[in-house]
Amino acid sequence: MTRVTPHDVAEVLETELDDSALMAFISDAHNVVNRRCEPHTDDEEALADVETYVAAHLATAKEPRVSATSGAVTDVELDADGDRYWHQAVLLDPTGRLDRPQRGYCVVTT
Repeated sequence: MTRVTPHDVAEVLETELDDSALMAFISDAHNVVNRRCEPHTDDEEALADVETYVAAHLATAKEPRVSATSGAVTDVELDADGDRYWHQAVLLDPTGRLDRPQRGYCVVTT
């Protein structure tokens, strides 16, 4: 069972994704946190915080944002903006293991 709900993720990520879409990202985030961090801490509150931001990071891949526009000619740049959520998850990780992949496991940021 995941530590967070779609509401928790929506609190940190302004999104139009519905709860079922967010739940898919939460499930993936839960797996990442369980594999990388949970064996090294009993702090469930901290793990929930990390899980929230990893889910937000993953969700930004599905819902990119406009990062820049320009004048007369329509020129729009999309940015997944996931880095800020990933970096927040790394900062909140009490184990320090989220940003140190081992055995070929990692989460790629854009």
